[in-house]
Amino acid sequence: VESPAYVNAITKQLYPAIAQSYAVSSESVERDIRTAIDLAWTRGSTDGFSKYFGYNSLVRKRRPTNAEFIARISDEIRITYNVG
Repeated sequence: VESPAYVNAITKQLYPAIAQSYAVSSESVERDIRTAIDLAWTRGSTDGFSKYFGYNSLVRKRRPTNAEFIARISDEIRITYNVG
């Protein structure tokens, strides 16, 4: 949210920064984010995904990529809380 440029450098900047903070690998950060999105996509609120991603709640064929998810949610936080 505080560094919008990270959205354009997810694998080169964002994952390594998170990995360093938690003493894990960049690969595990990427995998864990993907897993969280997959779980939310299959078990979460269809209304929530429709609201933020514009998908018809009855036809959710393709989950957002990590980059799409992070970009959309960070945009929403910036707009909602007037950050940045």
